[in-house]
Amino acid sequence: MKKFAEMVTIKRKKRMEKVDQFDPKTRALIHEYGLSVVQSFVDVGIKNPKHIKHLVETVLNEFSPTRGSFSIQGIRNENI
Repeated sequence: MKKFAEMVTIKRKKRMEKVDQFDPKTRALIHEYGLSVVQSFVDVGIKNPKHIKHLVETVLNEFSPTRGSFSIQGIRNENI
């Protein structure tokens, strides 16, 4: 039976090999947003880094109270 540290090392190596398969622009997005987020877009056919960034930023802006277009100092105010 492998020790826990060995299993973690193997898992990290596989994950880095997966990240290394992407082009540099996509790897930058993985660094910024995480592999699972970027991989989800790739899985449904969205592979263009500009498109991925646009969609992630749109979602973040919509759901973050201090980033959204309907936000004043962190208070959601769609009714204004």
